[in-house]
Amino acid sequence: MKAWTTAALAAVLLATTGAARCAGLEPFTASYSVKYSSFSIGSSRLALRREGGKDGWIIESRANASGLARLVASGTLVQTSWLVIDESGARPLRFRFDDGMERKQEDVALDFDWAAGRVHGTAKGEPVDLALVPGLQDPVSIQIATMLALQQGRQPGQLAMLEGRRIKTYDYVFQRKERITTAAGSFDTLVYTSSRPGSERVAWMWLAPELGYVAVQMEQYRQGKRLFAMYLQEYGTGD
Repeated sequence: MKAWTTAALAAVLLATTGAARCAGLEPFTASYSVKYSSFSIGSSRLALRREGGKDGWIIESRANASGLARLVASGTLVQTSWLVIDESGARPLRFRFDDGMERKQEDVALDFDWAAGRVHGTAKGEPVDLALVPGLQDPVSIQIATMLALQQGRQPGQLAMLEGRRIKTYDYVFQRKERITTAAGSFDTLVYTSSRPGSERVAWMWLAPELGYVAVQMEQYRQGKRLFAMYLQEYGTGD
């Protein structure tokens, strides 16, 4: 179960020049196949839709195990972020993680109070009450923050993310341009890595400008060995 949960979370963390779409954020759905090492372990679906007016959005990730992975994770892992997009960028308001099991000790429920400068809730059965830092993201809103930066012609640079009860800072570094072919088609991409000091893990992301910088391929490595990977299968726009 821990390995599948880690894979699902990594898939989300591992979640461009399309002139029309670079003008702003668009609702979309993206479906991926998920692998652990060389084994297919399931699928993941990322969906962004509008909520509560022009500035309100919801982004949701749903991961489903398949094959032998269903022996340890029979449910659907769901991560949901409610956020607003304004002049300061992406600001998460609420984050929920449900591991799909009846027991709730692995679930996460966080509320971001930007007026008071605090985030509070529970993470894996433990209380959370922390001071907000500028630009703080949750595990799914961080993808929107990355896309927005690139759409606005900026580098993502360093992004802070609240993971459970800890705030971690990730460095996004441009590596190269590369054209790749997926089940959803061929795309010109910008390749970025995401890592943090003291961690042996590095995420590689292939971001497609024509899709508004949605990732079409993602891979996570530890000490040079590939652990998890996601490959785009289908992509669509609209609520």
